[in-house]
Amino acid sequence: MKRISLTLCLLVATCCMSLAQTKVVERSAKKAPEWVNTANPSALVVTVTANTIADAQVKAMAEVTERIILSVASNVSVSQRNESSEIVEDDNVQSRDEFTRLSKIKSANLPFLKGISSNKIAGIYWQRVQDKKTGKSYYEYSVLYPYSRREQRTLQAEFEALDQEMTAKYEALAQKIDNIESVEDIKAATTELNALKAYFFDDVRLEQVEGLKKRYLQLYDALTLTGKFVKRGQYSCQVLLKGRPVKVSTLPTVKSSSVTQLNVRPTTDGTFLVTYDDSECIEDEENTIDVMLRLEGKRLTYKISLTESGSGFGSQKFSIAPEGKVLLTAAMVDAAEREVTDVTVRLTVNNRNGNKFAVKSFELNVPDIAVPLVFDNVDAIYSTKGLIQIKMLAQGEYSLRQVKKNDFGFVKGTLNVVNPDTGAIEPIKVALPYSTNWE
Repeated sequence: MKRISLTLCLLVATCCMSLAQTKVVERSAKKAPEWVNTANPSALVVTVTANTIADAQVKAMAEVTERIILSVASNVSVSQRNESSEIVEDDNVQSRDEFTRLSKIKSANLPFLKGISSNKIAGIYWQRVQDKKTGKSYYEYSVLYPYSRREQRTLQAEFEALDQEMTAKYEALAQKIDNIESVEDIKAATTELNALKAYFFDDVRLEQVEGLKKRYLQLYDALTLTGKFVKRGQYSCQVLLKGRPVKVSTLPTVKSSSVTQLNVRPTTDGTFLVTYDDSECIEDEENTIDVMLRLEGKRLTYKISLTESGSGFGSQKFSIAPEGKVLLTAAMVDAAEREVTDVTVRLTVNNRNGNKFAVKSFELNVPDIAVPLVFDNVDAIYSTKGLIQIKMLAQGEYSLRQVKKNDFGFVKGTLNVVNPDTGAIEPIKVALPYSTNWE
């Protein structure tokens, strides 16, 4: 019992010594208001210290704001760090570490933040305290800010409803990315994601939004142009997204040195129709129409060959042409070991005349895969006219190699098909842009 009493005496003595080292030299009122040291269920009482009154006012409102945020949106992250500062006195530099609490408010778009104002402060009390030994002084600054439990619950309910709405918008955009129907949907989605980015204040969802926006912007790289003859003098062009048709409202520009009365117009199904007069075309010369479409800074080009297709007469000769972009998707990607496993290849070809044909084999050289992808005995039969997507799986592990940026661009290979007219196997050269899921 004597030992406990002695300990208490030492503690009391230490506190008294600490208090004796400072004195109050100035105060805003003769007596501190009762609210300074009293719990108030209808208000926030905040006390801060600072070197000047102006700094104290800023720190006090920052503390009020932080406490309201934490009471409404508990997952706002608050970080702490040490900041080093220097003070120059009589040409002598003194260093000190100042422990600063920084509230990482990630967005000014939280609705309840707009109602926090210094005009609502109900009471202020300050006093200037001086260190007797050093003579230096600082301010203890207290504010009374009205904030009831009822107001907190109201703000909390409003915030939770808004947060659920924003989260639902993100989830809808995440689901939509694989079901794009129009090129304009990409721009609309990125605009919505920018708004969500301005709202989300926690690191997890902010990173998710930024990642989803990046995926949407990458869709522009997966756009290609293709088309088919409707009849003589008419050619229908289509924009493809990863080999799938999508609508587009922007019209391309068309030009040709061999045809006349060249024009382009939109159609109701989101494609566009190129019309022309080939009566002045010279046989055995290269009669082409160049199509160019700009979409959000991306430039898509396509060349319509009138000679290869009988000047648009709809020749029934066997004609297979690889088009668009080759898509390569690995089932597993080991970035550390730079290896991919089970690579699926999707190749789009245009069966211009709808002739039935069979794919026998395919060999493809990909710039960033160390060995060619070889598909033997495919034996797949196709008869659909127009665009056909051929899908093949290269099983096994493949090593990736470092490729300079200027080496990227095209995959090259040979698609061996059976000509239905002759029964002979004909090689079709493939040289197309490509994309992968291990970029």
